[in-house]
Order: sequence, then C-alpha cells, then structure tokens
Amino acid sequence: MLAAALRTGTPSLVKGRSALAAALVLPVLSLLTACGSTAAKPVAASPLAHVSPTAKVVVGARASRTLPSFQGGVTVYADGNDAGLPSDAARLLDHLVAVKVNSVALVFPLYQSSWTSTDVHADAVKTPSDAFIRGFIAAAHSRDLAVLLRPLIDDTPLMKTGHWRGQLQPTNGGAWYASYKALLLRYAGLAQSEDAEAVDIGTELSSLQNNTAAWLDLIAAIRAVYTGQLTYSSNWGGPYPAFGSALDFASVDAFFPLSAPHGASVAQLVSAWQQWTPSLSQIQASLGKPLVLTELGTTSEPDSYRSPYDWHHGGGVSLEAQRRYYAASCQALKPLVGGMYWWVYYTNWFDKVQPATDPGFQPAGKPAEQEITACYT
Repeated sequence: MLAAALRTGTPSLVKGRSALAAALVLPVLSLLTACGSTAAKPVAASPLAHVSPTAKVVVGARASRTLPSFQGGVTVYADGNDAGLPSDAARLLDHLVAVKVNSVALVFPLYQSSWTSTDVHADAVKTPSDAFIRGFIAAAHSRDLAVLLRPLIDDTPLMKTGHWRGQLQPTNGGAWYASYKALLLRYAGLAQSEDAEAVDIGTELSSLQNNTAAWLDLIAAIRAVYTGQLTYSSNWGGPYPAFGSALDFASVDAFFPLSAPHGASVAQLVSAWQQWTPSLSQIQASLGKPLVLTELGTTSEPDSYRSPYDWHHGGGVSLEAQRRYYAASCQALKPLVGGMYWWVYYTNWFDKVQPATDPGFQPAGKPAEQEITACYT
C-alpha cells in the first residue's frame, strides 16, 4: 500500500551475538568510533532524560550466529556517510543496551531511478559505506546485540511519480533481478564476514513477490555465500509469498490499522488487535516457521493507531497514545510471534530532538520507550 511507504526514507524528505573474539572486536570498534570513544559522550543540551552509560563489551556471551529465542529488537535506520555517523551509532547502541533490547535491525537505503527501472544500486552519498556497516555489526556484537541486516529500497525517488517499492514494474524483470541479486550478494558476503545473525532479503516488494523462481534462485545464491538465517519482510496487507518455505523465519511489517475509538485505552487496543492476530498465526502455521514482526510502531499523535503506517496524522502530539499502542501491541502480539522490531531509531538524531514535542515515530526519551523495556524484560 502507498501509505506503507510514507514512514520510510530520510524523515526530512518523506512525508506521511554473537560476541566476536576480542582480536576482531577491538579493531573494528575503532573503525566505528573513529570520530570518538566508544564511551557515551556528553551531548550538548540532550533532550533525553539520560543518555545511557557506556555499555559493557561482552565477549562469548552467545554462541556464534545464534539469534535469541525471542528477538526483542528495534529498527535502527542509518543513511549518509557524514563524519559524525559512526559516533552517533555507537552512542545509540549504548542507549539501546539500557532499553534492554537484545537485537537490532540495521536498515539502510538502496535506490533505483524509477519504479520501472532495473538499476538497483547503492548510492555513494546516501547509502552508508561497507566500512560503516561492518563497524556497526561489530559494535552491536560487542554489546551482545544480535544483528538483522536489512537493505531497503528507498521510496523517495519513486514517490515523485506517485509510486512506492510495492508497485515496482521493471521494464526488464530479468535485468532487475540480476541487479538486485548482485547487490544482495554483496551485503550477504559482508554479513558473513562479520558474523551477522540474519539477513532480510527484501522488504514489501509486493508486485515482485509472485516470481517464486527468481526469489528461490536469489535465496540459493545467498546461501552459497552466507550461512546465517534469512527472512523476507512482507507488507501487512497481503499474503506471505510462496518462497517463504525456503526461508528460516517469516517476517511481516505489521502496520495493521486498529479499529478503536478516540483516545482508546490499552485494553481497547488489545481488543482491536484481535482482528489481525489470526492472519499472523496462519502465516506461522502454513509455513511451519517462526514469524517475526520486522516493523511495528506508530507516531506520537492522537489516534495514530487507526493508520499507523502514516507519518502525519495531525491533531498535535500525544505521547500517551503512542505509549498505549506500544503496551497493547506487546500484550497482544508477543505471545504469538518470535520477535518484534519497533520502528524506528535514527542514528543521526535519536538524541537531538525534544521528545515532549516530537510527533514522530521515534520512541527515544518517550513513555513508549519504557514500554519497550517492560515488554522485553
């Protein structure tokens, strides 16, 4: 759905555990924190009530490339290659340790020229460098956080003509898959070298999901270079693709609209979720695999739970509405799924906004963040 596109991309442009051996961790951490120490650095006038103290480096806490039995995660969105990105990311990871997550999904943008083009590519300016991604994985592992690597086709260029990634219609399907496959193999190789626990092979590519043979070919090619777990993130509005049988776990971006009254209570929101939970259970039953919610969240606005995929709802800021949605979603969904990743923390501004006046998705410093901790502990 077009609305699903409105929450992705750079906010200013879009509306709408393995622990590594010390010999590997320390050099790569120095790369990630080239702009500063791994310790949490003071941030001038930080609007957060606190920025977490330095996270303890953990070596050997979890078996190599093993996901937690429940992926209690958040999504971290990184774009660009500015000098401050590595230190921002390190500070965010320290913060997430205090929030009590055990997994992070690193989302970074890929691009294509138009909704009909075949040139899927990393952008030299907007896509984070391989060196940054390597450093991020190592830094997350040093904090005993599992990593789900999620290359994501950004909607920003596509939306200029009223389309989004779920509507891609490449003029040459074979050329598109070849381009996409080459790029995914690059990131799968990177994930293999850094021992990332899982790779997401695609997100909400609804118009292309029916080419089962092409996706099975992609999965086989990735498995030849990567021995971790594979998943695919389907949009909430449709069936799970047939190639799901070849994946390790299924994933859904769960921005289901909740039919609940104005100012709904936690109990009312839990009840509203019951409309959708059977479809999630059916995916698990049909595939015989765990189901993970790779995106889940809503903005800090009144009644945003009615269309949580939208970036803007109007009506001002309501931190309480967001908190209630988080609390209800945990109650309704955690017993049914193998993991949840709340959308979204931004590497470059997670502690540079005023939570009390921010209507956006990001839960940093808001009551919703306390619900993440309560959900995962």
